[in-house]
Amino acid sequence: MYKTLGLFVVLICSFYRLNAQLFPREGSMICYRLIGFSFPAQPDAVKYKIEIASGTYVSDSAFENSINQSLTITDNKLITEVPSFGAKYTWRTISYAASDITAKSGFHHFTVKTTADVDTSVTRLRIIEGAQTYKDAYVFIDGNMTLYDMKGNPVWFLPGSERAPKGAVAPRDIRVTDQGTITFFTGNRPFEISYDGAVLWQYPKGETVVMHHEFTRLNNGHYMGMVYEDVSGHSRPIIPDSIPKYVYDSAGFFRSKRYSNIEEVDEDCRTVWQWSGLQYQNGSDLGLRKTADCSLDDFDLHENSFFFDEKDKVIYLGIRNISRIVKIKYPEGNVLNTYGPLYKEGATKKENSLFCGQHSCKRSPNGYLYLFNNNSCNASLPTIVKLKESGAGGNELKKIWEYQCPVGKEGLAAIGNSRFVSGGSVTELPDQTMLVMMGLPYPKVFIVNNDKKVLWSAIPERFDPITKKWTYTDQYRAYLITDRKELEQLIWNSEK
Repeated sequence: MYKTLGLFVVLICSFYRLNAQLFPREGSMICYRLIGFSFPAQPDAVKYKIEIASGTYVSDSAFENSINQSLTITDNKLITEVPSFGAKYTWRTISYAASDITAKSGFHHFTVKTTADVDTSVTRLRIIEGAQTYKDAYVFIDGNMTLYDMKGNPVWFLPGSERAPKGAVAPRDIRVTDQGTITFFTGNRPFEISYDGAVLWQYPKGETVVMHHEFTRLNNGHYMGMVYEDVSGHSRPIIPDSIPKYVYDSAGFFRSKRYSNIEEVDEDCRTVWQWSGLQYQNGSDLGLRKTADCSLDDFDLHENSFFFDEKDKVIYLGIRNISRIVKIKYPEGNVLNTYGPLYKEGATKKENSLFCGQHSCKRSPNGYLYLFNNNSCNASLPTIVKLKESGAGGNELKKIWEYQCPVGKEGLAAIGNSRFVSGGSVTELPDQTMLVMMGLPYPKVFIVNNDKKVLWSAIPERFDPITKKWTYTDQYRAYLITDRKELEQLIWNSEK
């Protein structure tokens, strides 16, 4: 009896072990058509064939008449695309020993869901210049909530309408982590999910902490983001008429009402490290600033990006409304350098000749700072700026490379008398080219090399059913999956 029971347990465990290797799972509803197919290996097999058909089938004849992909492989897993979203699929595997068929699996079924975000008659990534490099890459366009190939074909969309309720901020900063997961914001709440859409980490529902702009998963498994704090204990709309008088003191000197901390939290959402924006403002030159005749927004300094160099243990914090970058030592928290003009007592407006209203400040592996310069002080077109630091204790930067973002006639018509005041991102790619996302009013995304040659460009758009015209969509950042290894890690991790 015990031997029989033991054998039964082994068989059951073997069944679940084999079944757990089957992806897509039977009857699954998935949010992507770039799929990792995997199945149990057969002991004597030297090769396999995966057959895929559009539709749902349970008989050989019906299935075989509808096969649209037949792929021969030597391993028991494969990444490939199915034709479309909003469709059902049936697949099976055939195992071969030498030239003989040794096993033919049963039929497996799954559905690829759809949404307006991947319906190319509603939302699209219009290619302007075809890819000259990274032809096999994939790009996240966060305002479209979609992953595209470099030809503008959607292959994945952000699942889970519960993460984007009506009235919430559109998802931002969708990117792949070094651990093969996806992080993003929506409604000022950060999430980490698998490629399959499973929520791996999030702030607890009802949590009053408001993270914004930047969110990153660290190599130690923790998370880092910027958290709004408010001197008066609540936030108000950033409208000049609503700014209370207690933002300024009796002499008219500036007192920031809202400020941001940089916080590191662990897997249980406990704060394990914090840099205080309020302490920085109270102890820096900002307390000497006079607000009279100042054109920038004093109500909110608008810290809008940070970059944590985990190797050198420094953080670069970008502050848009005073055109400043602050270099912070981690974990000590002391300010190593301040890049941008400093204020003296009674000073009013300060100009920064290197950048203004900047966004997305980062540090390259070779030690240069680079950023998206909105150029909002003088209503000029935005630029990408690469800068060299002056060294410890110095607060000067040397501009070593600058590129004016290309807009062309189409972009100039869209911009009109407007200017770029918000958004925009730039990321250095492995070959030192730059992936750039421009914000509204002209959200062009492109890759440019050091010789200032555009190697790929596109425009994210949405169709307006009222005007019957394609319109530009509000964008924040773009992220490129540059190589096959990164893609495979992302896809296979979701099947663990």
